[in-house]
Amino acid sequence: MKLYQSQAFKPASIPELQAPRTAFAGRVSVWSAQHPVLAIIFVSLLAVVVNCYPVVFCGRSFVSPTHGMAMVYDWWPPLPSMGLTPQVSGHGSDTAAELIWGVPVGFIESRSLLEHGELPLWNRYGHAGESLLGQAISMLGDPLHLIVIFGHGSAGAWDIKFLTAKFLFCVGFGLLILRLLENRSLSLIYAALAAYCGAFFYINNHPAFFAFSYAPWILLTALALLDLRSKSRVRWGLAWLLVTFACFNAGHVELAVVLIVGLNLAAVACALTGCRNITDPARVVARMVIGTLLFLGLTAPMWMSFLVALENSYSLHSEVRVTQLPFVSLPGVFDDLFFLLPLKDDSFASVAPGTSLLVMAGCILSALRWRQLKGEPFFWVNSSAIMLWGGCVFGWVPAPVLAAIPLLNRVGHVYTDFSYLLVIHLTIQSAYGFKCLAREENFRRAAVDFLWVGLISAGIILVYCFGITHRPIPRGYFLFVGAGAAGALLLFAFLRSRHGQIPALGWAGIIILGFVANYRFGLYTFGNKDLLMLPGPRVVLNAPSKAIDEIKADKSDPFRVVGVQWNLFGNYSAVYGLEDIRSCAPLSNGEFINLIRKSPGVKLRKGWIIEVVDLFAAQPLLNLLNVKYLLTPPRVVLQEGLNFRLKDRSDFGIVENLEVWPRAFFSDKVVSSSSAEEFIQQLLENGKKPFIALTPEEIEKQPGIRQLETTKKATVSAATNYRLLPNSTAFDVHAASAGIVCLTEGQARDFIAKANNKPKEVLTINRAFKGMYLDKPGDYHLEFTYHPRHWRLACTLFWIAMWSVIALASVSFIRTRVQRNNGPNV
Repeated sequence: MKLYQSQAFKPASIPELQAPRTAFAGRVSVWSAQHPVLAIIFVSLLAVVVNCYPVVFCGRSFVSPTHGMAMVYDWWPPLPSMGLTPQVSGHGSDTAAELIWGVPVGFIESRSLLEHGELPLWNRYGHAGESLLGQAISMLGDPLHLIVIFGHGSAGAWDIKFLTAKFLFCVGFGLLILRLLENRSLSLIYAALAAYCGAFFYINNHPAFFAFSYAPWILLTALALLDLRSKSRVRWGLAWLLVTFACFNAGHVELAVVLIVGLNLAAVACALTGCRNITDPARVVARMVIGTLLFLGLTAPMWMSFLVALENSYSLHSEVRVTQLPFVSLPGVFDDLFFLLPLKDDSFASVAPGTSLLVMAGCILSALRWRQLKGEPFFWVNSSAIMLWGGCVFGWVPAPVLAAIPLLNRVGHVYTDFSYLLVIHLTIQSAYGFKCLAREENFRRAAVDFLWVGLISAGIILVYCFGITHRPIPRGYFLFVGAGAAGALLLFAFLRSRHGQIPALGWAGIIILGFVANYRFGLYTFGNKDLLMLPGPRVVLNAPSKAIDEIKADKSDPFRVVGVQWNLFGNYSAVYGLEDIRSCAPLSNGEFINLIRKSPGVKLRKGWIIEVVDLFAAQPLLNLLNVKYLLTPPRVVLQEGLNFRLKDRSDFGIVENLEVWPRAFFSDKVVSSSSAEEFIQQLLENGKKPFIALTPEEIEKQPGIRQLETTKKATVSAATNYRLLPNSTAFDVHAASAGIVCLTEGQARDFIAKANNKPKEVLTINRAFKGMYLDKPGDYHLEFTYHPRHWRLACTLFWIAMWSVIALASVSFIRTRVQRNNGPNV
């Protein structure tokens, strides 16, 4: 698979950046010319090691909880056995997305696959049970996530995954520049520069890191796939399917969709500009259509599960909301400090990713030298993409247009997602500017261009200063990095005009100045914590807790726990295999959340944080939800007369609920409850003993259920012999007569049920949970298995697409072998 038309021949109009004439440098130059791909890989590896040296050499970690995030504990330090490490700023990044969702989900998936051999479709550890694959942010399907799964969710495994993703990003960007500009030296420069991409500062500890890392590969493989002159279209097509599939499943689906659609549109536009006859556009479109159909088939299990989970779910993104940034904040796309300064402080969520002032200089240079680039088709495609995606971010694409796009219009931060596309296209655009600089042999003309670059940059920043209210600008920082950006380019232009070939000492100066321009976007062990990313120490993410070990030693029937205040925050209970009623998953059971909202003693804060604020008032709900233990600060004091007891004090206070209902039970009595308010009133009045309430609609589903309303005194029997697996719950129950079995786990409509291996209809019980009707007495073995609607169809589409891919790969392999065996035609 060649990256450009000929690697042996370079047009005279595309000069290479000259290497120094020393014996060693000469050998390196010759080797890199003979092995351009290997050279890019080597430079990328070196750049990632330097950029991430604290993680590689100093025991620091991407997933170190040093940003003040509650995890196991609501106090500092947040993890057991973690030393008193100083807290550092997360610079406004959403670190919670990784620490209290991504990390716990990694443990869930590792246990499910390695211990039980099941694909984890279901998450029993949050919200009394919820979809996992259907959240569309599980990372299942991303090949890099196998590192975490086989690493059992450890911090070391996560660090290897982050480092590998950044390495792939650097290699991909180097190869992309090599294909677009056919310049080996620039490809090496951008392979190194990619490690210091400003976007990684914004998503240093966030699942978007992984989706973004595939971006250059999506564009690279799409360009090659749609190149009608390429003889390796099948192999490039397979590579395109792999990277788009990986990006889609990398853990941030809305960003992945934006990147996949946006970058493929650019590739299609570039391919159409190169069409030479009337049939060529049809061939380009046909290739993209076939690829898209195969992609949709391969990803069907995930997106179909998501659409099923989305129906009737509660989400913070349930309303159409499109927000765009003011145009005066434009400098933020080059340095995200300009985005942060208008905020009250850095504790607020940051706005969007940026690039660097060095990229800004290159982009302005490309605009000034557009006449030299008018023969470059992708330059114009890239420029158009910048205008389009920039309009989505800054408002010259009207908000109502974006509001008409399904699903995307509910994200609420579309300006952030489109900014990632801007980062990719602006970085490519800067390469065109540097290419023009490499052609310039007259330093005076280059200096005039740099004068214009300085004036335009100053004008943009001046508009920002007077157009938006902001905190004081750190002038020292911007003067420092601005001088580095200008100095690197001016020094290159001067040495090239003076010597033709730049000496080794000159290259050292250029590299140092270039590093100065991007230095903030590396990782460090020391320095200004307000400007730099200082990762904390690598820690054991599931370190032993005396209180948690004591709770896990309780081998009685299944139960749930809840942390008072922000203890065991988000989904962190899943790290220890404890089931919770709280979660930070974006899609929740709507009826479950409705119960939380309307029950006394419990609050839903910020739209998703469930907090127990009054233990006595919340007890009926806790009973229903099978919450046996509450984890409190160690110095907890219980009031007299409550049906709770303090079981132990250690790192937590362990409070035991003495009225907890069993996870599953049988009852021969049913009460009718037509609304959540009516059910909650019944729960407050009768919450000490289990009961079963159904809506009138559910009662009508089975003829025998209506008779259960006339039962005067309920006979209740608890289930026994539970078997809890990743996607199913099984147990035994004795039915003294006809009656209802309730299992207090959510999402009834997406389960299939069996009683003594015979299929049964699943009923929605107690508003948000599931069960079944047993029409006669006896001993039963019941099993409820999570089976998302249309799952068989989704799997069928997956295997059709997979076998099609295997067939295409086989045909391509056989054809290549035949051509090699037959030799060249005479």
